[in-house]
Amino acid sequence: MKTLIIGEVTNKELNSGTLEIISKVRELNLEYEVITVGSSDVSKIGSDEFTNTYFKMNPNKLNLSSCANEINNLIVKSKYELILSNSTYICRDLIAFLSVDFKTSPVSNVTNFEISDNNLTVINNINGGESEYRTTVNSEYKFLLIRPKSFELEDILLNENFQTKEIEDDETSLDVFDVIVEEKSGPQLEDSKIVISAGRGMVESSNLSLIEDLAKKLNAAIGGTRAIVDAGWMPYSQQVGQTGKTVKPDVYIACGISGATQHQVGMKDSKYIIAINKDEEAPIFQISDLGIVGDTLSVIPKLIDNL
Repeated sequence: MKTLIIGEVTNKELNSGTLEIISKVRELNLEYEVITVGSSDVSKIGSDEFTNTYFKMNPNKLNLSSCANEINNLIVKSKYELILSNSTYICRDLIAFLSVDFKTSPVSNVTNFEISDNNLTVINNINGGESEYRTTVNSEYKFLLIRPKSFELEDILLNENFQTKEIEDDETSLDVFDVIVEEKSGPQLEDSKIVISAGRGMVESSNLSLIEDLAKKLNAAIGGTRAIVDAGWMPYSQQVGQTGKTVKPDVYIACGISGATQHQVGMKDSKYIIAINKDEEAPIFQISDLGIVGDTLSVIPKLIDNL
């Protein structure tokens, strides 16, 4: 099944979601090509192992419609049947344009897919990952939006072996007057080997300083539950869970988190899970490798003192 991967450049690099999809396609031995979209100058986003064309958009224009038209032409010309994409904001918008053009419905939040005798079966998790349902996709053009961290990431040697296609502005392009970039420091949620997340068990926002101190000791990224994000304690970019980010670190430390299904969806595939909660019946302990029953505000300082 001839396959096109639509990826994205983030911080001048191929984002991890793109590399995960490439790893999965290589595992299935599919014939594939990669296109990546972005607006920054890049260097090492190509490889000797696959063909990559960088669709470079004007950083001063919002011209996703024009970019989608170029991808449309490529799909038709090269006769791609399976189109796999990141679930980033930009890629979701591009897939929306393309699904209208090709009069088909994309499948979102895909956690896996299988191909047998040229038949495509798509797998999605439901009930917080406790169950899955399978869908056979029979449309001529099959668009899948892949959930982050669904596939194991292989080591792929990247270099400057790629082509660049400048995306021209058209009458639908909008002017970009300002870009607000959220300041980030330290390890990031998506790629950190250790993630420390906070829940309502931290009692009040001022106690998050304990999480920050522990994170500095462990060189860890910081996340949180939807409850504390909704309360304004932490920005949405740090939310872990069904409506936030999916993480898959080597170690996930849940501090004062009860472990609702919606949160588990975003972290249950971590290699090791450590939970701290004063409620011994908290659901988080059911998926933890190590559980500490105790007051989070008392346990964390002791951890910090012993590191």
